[in-house]
Amino acid sequence: MPETFSFESMLAGTDLFQGLSHEDLGPFAAKSQLHTYQAGQEITREGELGTGLYIVTKGTVDIVAKRGTPDENHIASTGEGGFFGDMALVLEHPRSATVVAKDFTECLVLTRWDFKDIALAHPQVIWNMLEIVSHRLAATGSVEQHM
Repeated sequence: MPETFSFESMLAGTDLFQGLSHEDLGPFAAKSQLHTYQAGQEITREGELGTGLYIVTKGTVDIVAKRGTPDENHIASTGEGGFFGDMALVLEHPRSATVVAKDFTECLVLTRWDFKDIALAHPQVIWNMLEIVSHRLAATGSVEQHM
């Protein structure tokens, strides 16, 4: 049980789970798995089918498109409290970028299936995600591309 409480605390520190009580976070924490990555290690790879959400609890990650090619493009970096893989929760499409640990990194990972089942009972999380993703799209100019 202490590990679940720790996961709840980690989740509570993210914008995605803002507004949820520790009790509401319990089911998300119970289904989360902690993964660790060394500096330079790929966490997800562009082109692979995404199946889950990653919440950075320690360290920093770089999000890079076309990694290792002359057209490599650094999209963003995110650290503690940030998340990636959100599109995998909604779409069953290949990942659009590679995510690489910039330094020693820990992430809580929640699969698409577990997230959907739990989020239906906690719609605040879905609203939070919509708001965050909308801000990301606006910041990258992708909103205009989708209009």
